[in-house]
Amino acid sequence: MEDMEKNKNNDSGFMRGVLFGILLTVCVALLARSSAVLYRYFVKGEINYETKAKLIYNFLESNYVEDINEKDMYEGIYAGMVYNTTDRYSTYIPADAYKNYLQNTQGEYVGIGIVVGINENSKIEIKYVYEGSSAEKAGIMQGDILVSVEGVEAGYENYQDIVDLIKGEEGTEVNISVYRPQQALDLDMTVKRVHIDTPTVCSAMLEDNIGYIRISQFEGVTYDQFKTSFDKLKADGMERIIVDLRDNPGGLLTSVSSILDEFLSEGVITYTEDKNGNREYEYSTGDGIDMPMAVLVNASSASASELFSAAVQDRGIGEVVGVTTYGKGVVQTTYPLSDGSALKITTSRYYTPNGICIDGIGVKPDYEAEAAPDFSMPYLAKDEAEFAENDLQLEKAVEVVKNK
Repeated sequence: MEDMEKNKNNDSGFMRGVLFGILLTVCVALLARSSAVLYRYFVKGEINYETKAKLIYNFLESNYVEDINEKDMYEGIYAGMVYNTTDRYSTYIPADAYKNYLQNTQGEYVGIGIVVGINENSKIEIKYVYEGSSAEKAGIMQGDILVSVEGVEAGYENYQDIVDLIKGEEGTEVNISVYRPQQALDLDMTVKRVHIDTPTVCSAMLEDNIGYIRISQFEGVTYDQFKTSFDKLKADGMERIIVDLRDNPGGLLTSVSSILDEFLSEGVITYTEDKNGNREYEYSTGDGIDMPMAVLVNASSASASELFSAAVQDRGIGEVVGVTTYGKGVVQTTYPLSDGSALKITTSRYYTPNGICIDGIGVKPDYEAEAAPDFSMPYLAKDEAEFAENDLQLEKAVEVVKNK
């Protein structure tokens, strides 16, 4: 019996030894593999970005205290790919934002004809009501405070949601509640959504038959609006012209080229050059104008505004008045993606007719003129131009064209 017990104990010890050996071998193998992975990743850098992304995702999923929003995570990855590898003008545009982007570049949308903003009390205030709009017809007034849209309370926290609720399908109606501080009135209104062309051009005839045209941005609707104003001023006897591009951030190359074609005789408007040295030229084909001309600019005049100013300057048809412009001499191309999102990336630089790229430099005016410290440009909300009382730069532009 003792021999049998000893054999059992020996067999048990042997088995434990075998199991321990196996476990030790497995641990050594895993450690060796882990060490190899860590060595390859941290020392040699051989693991690719997909492996790293999966590693990060697994850490987040396993250890982060909250649930992971995969959609937001992927959107962040896409945005980061563009943000960290390109210039400040290139961007990834999510699907929802791309819809608004298209409306902004086209200069048209379906809505009720109001401009809103956040006031000092963090309320959504109606800043402007377009003339003839459905909002004006419904009785909405500048200065009204948005209380709710379709029953959703309006405030600073959900500003974009409220703006999106106001927009919608053409011909439909939207229920809006406003508060009118001047009369302490609460008003409920039902307003029809209609197609709206955003005003981007306004004009007026100044003293001595000086035509004034202000362009707030170069969008899809801008050329037609400009042509209407330009033709009217000519019919009214315009002898000199001032084109005001202050605070104009730019816009579409096709739009600014079409407008410049009204001023320039045959020749180069601008050309672009891509990373491979390929050039594309924009030409004017008109007869040009024969009258004194000034272009008003400031430090917020950018991109297409600078292209306009530089073409006028280089081709010698007018004078640039104001302060040095922003200095954006690059062109972005937008590439729509299949899921409704898009990439907007810088694809070329543009050059003035004299072959100068003003990126980072800007257009230096022929006549320097600083704005008054308390001056601000009136909001462009209708065809007829409005003016601030202390516009020293406009006064200088008038002086320049009168002396030509």
